[in-house]
Amino acid sequence: MLESIEFLPGDSCVGVTSFPGSGPGNGAESADEANTDPAASERQAQRALVELARAGNERALRQIYEQHEHQVRGHLFRLLGRDSELDDLVQIVFSRAFAALDRFEGKAAISTWLYRITVNTSHNLIRQRFRRDRMQRAVQWFEFGRGADRVAPSKVDARDEAQRILAHLQPDLRQIFVLYHHEGLTLQEISDIIERPLSTVGDRLTRARKQLRELVSQD
Repeated sequence: MLESIEFLPGDSCVGVTSFPGSGPGNGAESADEANTDPAASERQAQRALVELARAGNERALRQIYEQHEHQVRGHLFRLLGRDSELDDLVQIVFSRAFAALDRFEGKAAISTWLYRITVNTSHNLIRQRFRRDRMQRAVQWFEFGRGADRVAPSKVDARDEAQRILAHLQPDLRQIFVLYHHEGLTLQEISDIIERPLSTVGDRLTRARKQLRELVSQD
């Protein structure tokens, strides 16, 4: 997922605090301040780490990953559970973070900054899946066929939700959608029934699907 760096479990790196430019006597804060204020020392080390990472230092990028990978993975796991895409999502979070290093101002800790990226990444995925799953449940109901009246109790919720969403479609679009997905008719058969050109039927079916996607996303 990451183009220039492959992160492997157990692949250790040397701490960046020993790199040139990050030792005592460098930066705006004095060594005395760093020694007497642990928080200031941490901020100084964090700034040095980020500056090196911005410059493309591979060891600095790797250290950020190794220090925070467990945090990012744990948060994603709590949100999504056991997910086949979890490894990819971890890589996506760090890819986005490294691409946005120039926008990291240092006002918050790196861990806080990574949490924001993780939350945004997972939120978008959860929302997309929620909408997709609802649409799939609705479409599945309309594809049950003429035996829908004998639908099993487990299908009732999907049926009710599908019908509620369908009720918001424009009547002409709803008609085409039901004939095609619920009744299982072909476009030509529908064209013959409503006495409209085949191209009109296809266009209305496309518009119906588009409206349904919009209704699901707004709901």
